Amino acid sequence: MRVKGLLSAALKVSLLLYPVYVWWAINHWHPATALLPIASIALLKSFTGDAGLASRGFFLLTCLGLVLAMLLGQSEHAMLYYPVWMNAGMLSLFGYSLRYPPTVVERIAKLMDGELDEKAIAYTRKVTQVWCVFFLLNGSIAFVTAVLGNWDLWLLYNGLIAYVLMGLLMFIEWQVRRVVKTAK
Repeated sequence: MRVKGLLSAALKVSLLLYPVYVWWAINHWHPATALLPIASIALLKSFTGDAGLASRGFFLLTCLGLVLAMLLGQSEHAMLYYPVWMNAGMLSLFGYSLRYPPTVVERIAKLMDGELDEKAIAYTRKVTQVWCVFFLLNGSIAFVTAVLGNWDLWLLYNGLIAYVLMGLLMFIEWQVRRVVKTAK
């Protein structure tokens, strides 16, 4: 069990460091060589993830897509568009959960707080909608940086700004949640 936990943590850290790795790798290795570790991480995530089948399937598709890109000589493009793909996947996951509850945020909240009342469920639904908007906007900007093909701009947005915005959204939601909880 301990090995699985360490592997899970290593995979999460590697996904967070992805933009910096790509920037470094594209300047030191052939794009296909740089893509191999990424495809390996996606494959590992598809088999070792603690998420549901849909999430693991998403990572398996990601791995297959990356391998296909390598075979077609499109490794550089695959690396640039990876954040777009991740945002599209998260938007799909969160959006699907809006259509077929419980929402992703509700599931997380139940893990942390146990059962939720109707007000709390309505709140988690709104938070899920906010995350959907975030993934749509973030993925759109990631798409523009990929189309432009400027590695420095790509790294600045996908490796710094996007993470800062995500952290800011989490912090704001946490603050709002505290206010909502104390208002009860």
